[in-house]
Amino acid sequence: MKIPKKLKIGGHEYIVRIAPVTDKAKGANNWGRTYHATNEILIDKELSTTKQEETFIHEVVHCIEHFMESNSKESHVSRFSNGLYQALKDNGLLK
Repeated sequence: MKIPKKLKIGGHEYIVRIAPVTDKAKGANNWGRTYHATNEILIDKELSTTKQEETFIHEVVHCIEHFMESNSKESHVSRFSNGLYQALKDNGLLK
């Protein structure tokens, strides 16, 4: 999968950056972060390629969930993004 530099979600354009994540955030298992106020998605550059891809999908799910105004919990988003990534990857849908 090629992680795009820009992504449109819910009619809004998000900038996607692969960047260092602070040690404090890593300690909390935050490998990616979405900032809705500034339309930014950050992915930890030290992750493996497959983990960057899965984290990107995870953050996209957060963006979608944000616009759906649902009460999804972090664990639900994690399970969903992992499952979606696996299905897309295993079926050759990610190039």
